[in-house]
Amino acid sequence: MKIKLTLLWGLLCYFSIDVIAQNRSGKISGVITDDNAQPVESATASLQRAKDSSLVKVAISDKYGLFEFENLSEGEYFITVTAVGFAKAGSKRFTVASASVFKLPSFQLKRSEAKSLGSVTVTGKRPLIENKIDRMVVNVEAAPTNAGATAMEVLEKSPGVTVSNEGEISLKGKQGVRVMLDGKPTYLSAADLANVLKNLPASALDQIEIMTNPPARYEASGNSGIINIKTKKSLNEGFNGSITQGGTVGIFKRDNEWLFPLRSTSSININYRKGKWNLFGNYNYNYREGNNFLDLTRRFYEKDGSLNSTSYTHTNFDFHNNNHTLKLGFDYYADKKNVFGIVLNGFGFFGRPTPYSNQVISHPDGSTESVLATYNTNKVNFFNYSTNINYKHAFDSAGRELTVDLDYIGYSNRSKNTLYTSIYDGNGSSLGSLTLFGDIPGIINIVSVKSDYVHPLKNNLRFDAGIKLSFVKNDNEVDYQRNDDGTWKPDNRSNHFIYEENINAGYVSLNKKWKKKWSAQVGLRVENTIAKGNQVTNDSGFTRNYTNLFPTGYVNYEVNKQHAFTFSYGRRIERPNYQDLNPFIWFIDSLQYRQGNPYLMPQYANNFELRHTLNGKFTTTFNYTITDDVISQLLKQNTEKRITYLTTDNVARLRNIGVAVNAPFSPVKGWSVNLFVNVFNNRYEGIYYNSYTGNNDPINLDYTSATINVSNNFSFKKGWSAELSGWYRGKTIEQLTISDPMYFMNVGAQKLVMKGKGTVRLNMRDPFHWQQFRGRTLYSDIDVKIFNKWDNRNITATFSYRFGKSSVAQARRRTSGVTDEQNRAGGGQQ
Repeated sequence: MKIKLTLLWGLLCYFSIDVIAQNRSGKISGVITDDNAQPVESATASLQRAKDSSLVKVAISDKYGLFEFENLSEGEYFITVTAVGFAKAGSKRFTVASASVFKLPSFQLKRSEAKSLGSVTVTGKRPLIENKIDRMVVNVEAAPTNAGATAMEVLEKSPGVTVSNEGEISLKGKQGVRVMLDGKPTYLSAADLANVLKNLPASALDQIEIMTNPPARYEASGNSGIINIKTKKSLNEGFNGSITQGGTVGIFKRDNEWLFPLRSTSSININYRKGKWNLFGNYNYNYREGNNFLDLTRRFYEKDGSLNSTSYTHTNFDFHNNNHTLKLGFDYYADKKNVFGIVLNGFGFFGRPTPYSNQVISHPDGSTESVLATYNTNKVNFFNYSTNINYKHAFDSAGRELTVDLDYIGYSNRSKNTLYTSIYDGNGSSLGSLTLFGDIPGIINIVSVKSDYVHPLKNNLRFDAGIKLSFVKNDNEVDYQRNDDGTWKPDNRSNHFIYEENINAGYVSLNKKWKKKWSAQVGLRVENTIAKGNQVTNDSGFTRNYTNLFPTGYVNYEVNKQHAFTFSYGRRIERPNYQDLNPFIWFIDSLQYRQGNPYLMPQYANNFELRHTLNGKFTTTFNYTITDDVISQLLKQNTEKRITYLTTDNVARLRNIGVAVNAPFSPVKGWSVNLFVNVFNNRYEGIYYNSYTGNNDPINLDYTSATINVSNNFSFKKGWSAELSGWYRGKTIEQLTISDPMYFMNVGAQKLVMKGKGTVRLNMRDPFHWQQFRGRTLYSDIDVKIFNKWDNRNITATFSYRFGKSSVAQARRRTSGVTDEQNRAGGGQQ
């Protein structure tokens, strides 16, 4: 009942807020032309207050060069005008009186001194890193070494972002990041999300937005913040686009054998914009071969602490994947106040991973007890398809608007694997064999409706409100058959699990800027979750219904033009992803498997952050986070059967404290550097239940670590540019595993050709093969050493060609309605 009243109150806010709005009736109009007196379309006119230069409104000129501002309050203003390919222009101060209409003299823009290359005018290059008030933005194409890379590899070298050995993404040392694609959540478990990002080419990406403390407008999910990966969408008038073709060869040594896996990337991006219509689309094809190996050393102990046995497993992984990404959409500008849009997305993954391992179990004295040789064939077909229907209504040019998004997202995943195991005794004599076949289909359907309302008020006050309803159904089956003595028989580990979830959310937010140096924003979000899980096989299940409040707050103080301070607070939730709730068993080999936990509960975090900004670009951030009921991967084992399995549980309380510095600077002309340093301490405190001894053993892990990201970009004459980048991550704790230091280097160059329309890039990743993982999991009776090495050393060459017109049109600000659930979906194995 409380939820219904809250949402009703939010809806009433939409239509009653006019009562408190300030009366405005002043109007300004003007025209923008070039130095030949021809109208300039899509120029940006910014209206600013004369007393403090604060931004009031922004308008875009139409095809006749006209722009206007309506419903203005009395006061003194001035206007600045910018456009691609032209020098900045401005007006003198002028006064707007009540009920007046003010027509400005024409703005005549002079063309900038940028060099013209055919029909393309190059006026500058976007920096690699942009620091904005609420986020950090990584411009993907600004780095030549991103050529031929994947989305995961671009993420991995982004400031503050780390990726664990299992594909878990952390931000400033904190796990629980929400990853979105074009404002939509990915609805995937960590393993499945990592698989998608490893197969999404960087050539399809435009920007990566990193938000450590999102406002109430965003879903409360995400312990450490949100990463939004934005794909390309052209804003140019007419018909235009780009094509990219690239090839990669890896250089990898495994078991004294040199391997050269091949990869290729092809992409096309097109856009047609004319009049009221904007049509856009892109297609990417990616082929990947890969090789890696994993060494695990496990020790099993008796109840008295003495060594029972040791298991050493060496696993080689080979795979080849084909995947396709397609995006189609259009925007229809019905008039100045109404815009409609549809976006269709599709992703298809066809993978054939083939691990084969050799496991040796030894007695305490080192003699061999038994040997298991395992060969696993997999056939994975994974599909993701989504539809977004969106509408935007602008009530006036003051910025009052209403947006509505309807979303449908579907996942279909089918994995078929056959596990062959041969067993030998210590002398090499055969003890038999085992064959296990698994058919694992899964389907997820998600429907979401979301609406946001923005209303600027008088005295630099802005009101925001919104609602969101989402409905999820996750239906997964697993059918295991085992071959005993030549006869296939059903295996008792088969299962069928159905999970349904409904989240109802609403929020309100107020943003205020005072006349002098202070500004603030406060918000409150409420989310009600209704969840139901059912194991069809044994007719058992659970139902949950809980409601939470998530306050957010921001205070900004500008001391002067050089110094500014921002303090922010936010309470957040991390719900278990659908894969972790699924109780199924997925086999790695005969004695190692992964199993979900349907009894997982959400974790909650309180985030505090203080940021200092120097000269608008150098930032120093102090953060402090307390997370309760931490969701973490856990290793458990059966000493008698020598079985180890990976599961997920609420195990501990995490305290994270850290300081981060981001420093962009230019030592000399043509050389730009971005340096990011993060020092943090993670401390886990909790209880681990040891099923072998029956004891509740304490977990107390504490470690201080550091990460460093450095990007050097060089610009030369005649269209040449280059990049030298790298990162270092010190010894740290990941999912209760102590990880040794890791480091990485990248070098690349690019050259503009064909009068600036073409770009040739050459890149070498990790030339010395420094990036590899070593770690140890050590708590209670768990003692595991890990060593993983993969084919990340490679050489890539790509060619990109841009075609069509290059005049830039107005961008449409739009996000979809799904901002949480997609991160949590799991569709089987990668």
